[in-house]
Amino acid sequence: MAPKKIACFVEGQTEQIFVERLFREIAGYKKISIETFKFQGGKDNRIIQSLKPSIVKDDPFFVLLYNCDCDSQVLSDIRKQHESLTNSGYEKIIGLRDLYPQPLEKKQEIEKGIRGFLKPLQKIGIPISVILAVMEVEAWFLAEWNYLAKIDNRLTCDFILQKCGLDLIILDPEQRGHPSQDLDEIYRLVSRNYDKSEKISQEIINNLDYEFLYLHLVNSVKQLKKFIDEIDSFLV
Repeated sequence: MAPKKIACFVEGQTEQIFVERLFREIAGYKKISIETFKFQGGKDNRIIQSLKPSIVKDDPFFVLLYNCDCDSQVLSDIRKQHESLTNSGYEKIIGLRDLYPQPLEKKQEIEKGIRGFLKPLQKIGIPISVILAVMEVEAWFLAEWNYLAKIDNRLTCDFILQKCGLDLIILDPEQRGHPSQDLDEIYRLVSRNYDKSEKISQEIINNLDYEFLYLHLVNSVKQLKKFIDEIDSFLV
């Protein structure tokens, strides 16, 4: 039996690493294959590079994950690949991008623009869902604050509140203007930096509490819930 297939377009390396791990964590015992590619170059000369080839055997689920290497390219890359993905038997496309550096006040305007951009495509092929991680995907890392003490045992919520004035337990991360800057401020408390490097991103993603994220954060972090709902609906 042919696998059930979905394509996911994300804006950068941190999102790529996080989304791959999230699919695997939610899939759990279900067998899932993920193949990762990266777009490079400008909008008129895009090159696709294979990052993580997947050995597809009899796994019932297959994810084609694209790192678009820029938030402004997510929609255009989706548009360019939509027809071929439709013809190749994919059932849906998910896009994940953020709002930064646009202000939070422009969220509804940008979402409206995305819907308008996608409307012609929705009529002729597989459905597309684009989700904004509000300002940055790091907002979701702020919400899952348990991992910080795993990275450095000094980074408790009380310590961060005392030193930074950020109460991570009650904070609405989707209202923060620059979440990656918040993370950098927290990291500096223990003489480190948050710089979006692969090493730092991988460390965070390896230490996230996915059960807490899946069972609890979805009740308070709306855009995260939308993204997880898309994964859940695929894995049935």
